[in-house]
Amino acid sequence: MPRYQYIRTKDDVKFLVLYAMELLPRAVTFEDVVDLVTMCDDGFSWFELREAFDELCESGLLDAETRADEPVYRVNDRGREVGAAFVNRLPFSVRRLAQESALRVIRRIHRDAVITAESTAAGQADYPVTLGLEELFSLSLHAVSEEQAAIMTRNFKNHAEEIYLSVIQVLTKNYDET
Repeated sequence: MPRYQYIRTKDDVKFLVLYAMELLPRAVTFEDVVDLVTMCDDGFSWFELREAFDELCESGLLDAETRADEPVYRVNDRGREVGAAFVNRLPFSVRRLAQESALRVIRRIHRDAVITAESTAAGQADYPVTLGLEELFSLSLHAVSEEQAAIMTRNFKNHAEEIYLSVIQVLTKNYDET
């Protein structure tokens, strides 16, 4: 299949990954990397990205560690040197899109870091659920099933701000006037 975009080779994909990951303040998951670079150029597939990413890890340009039972990756000093040497191979437009993607990913990472949504099994038909926005809001509920607890935690993770505002509106409503 012919390439019509700026990223044409596996090396180009590697340089894009190194450049984009260096813009991030901390180690990220592979899914974050996918989110980060796929918006920059559509001249490569997920499979090509995965192969290039794995080669970066194998060649020692990315460091891997485990956080919350999930592998996370960061560019190491050697990776920064290689990325800096080849940064000009990436067109300005691709670098600009990588910077915009990095800001979007950083905002999402920061948002996710302040949201807590957890559930545990305390007994039959008793699943305590704790939802919160760091130092702003905390809510403890009991779900009657694991499925209900999972729905609560998923919905809160995806819509924390909206749920917070809804709770505040309900709690501050003047019920005496109705």
